[in-house]
Amino acid sequence: MGLGLIICAGVLAGVAWQWYRYPGRWEHAFSPRHTEARKVLSDARGAARAWERWKNQTESKARNDADAAEKAREERLHRLEQRIASLSSPGSGERVESLGELDLFQHVLVVRSASGTRSIALAGMKVRFEPGLKIHSVYCTDADGHVHRAKYPHLASSPGSEAELFDEDRVRDFAVVIENTVAQENTFRGRLPRQLKKAQSKWEEAQADASEVDAARARLQKVRQRNGTDPRGEAVEARLAEASRDWERLTGRIPPR
Repeated sequence: MGLGLIICAGVLAGVAWQWYRYPGRWEHAFSPRHTEARKVLSDARGAARAWERWKNQTESKARNDADAAEKAREERLHRLEQRIASLSSPGSGERVESLGELDLFQHVLVVRSASGTRSIALAGMKVRFEPGLKIHSVYCTDADGHVHRAKYPHLASSPGSEAELFDEDRVRDFAVVIENTVAQENTFRGRLPRQLKKAQSKWEEAQADASEVDAARARLQKVRQRNGTDPRGEAVEARLAEASRDWERLTGRIPPR
């Protein structure tokens, strides 16, 4: 019962569609007598659809090329803007190493203490290691002359103490790492004005240069103009119009495209 209804519904839908595509009396849509008239209209429709597909495909490709050129330009500008931002405000940079109260980053030395956390710029910093009987020290003097002493005990303050202890070689190695990172930072800061100027110059050039985008847009416009004046388009439209008029003369009804 259910399957039969489905089949009937399918048949009725097919009939309705055929009658919609070929309006008129029953014989116009289904009779073998008018097979040739239906074929002429069907072929004209097919040619028109094929032309529209080809036209849409060519315009779509040209439009995608224009969009891709615009996106590539925007991405290049964005990368340059990020580069300028990173040079203008380098921030802390990546973590290099940590020991005790000191966290060393590419551009700053972060000091952690009970009273809080503060950052010391590495540029121009002087670093000095001093061993001690109970505590090894790393003295960090910033570019303004302010000194911070980081303490690294290597003997327990009392029996059973669980405080972390630091042997001399470990502290010395860390001080060397700080000195090397400071040297890299000094080099970075010395090159920074030139690098920033270069990045800004590249951004200005990229901002002013829209040649690839303009060329892609011009190709899109050319494709649209060519398709709009292509005689093949006029021919298939004329063919479809003639087939529709013939069908209207035959049936008194205007067929859909």
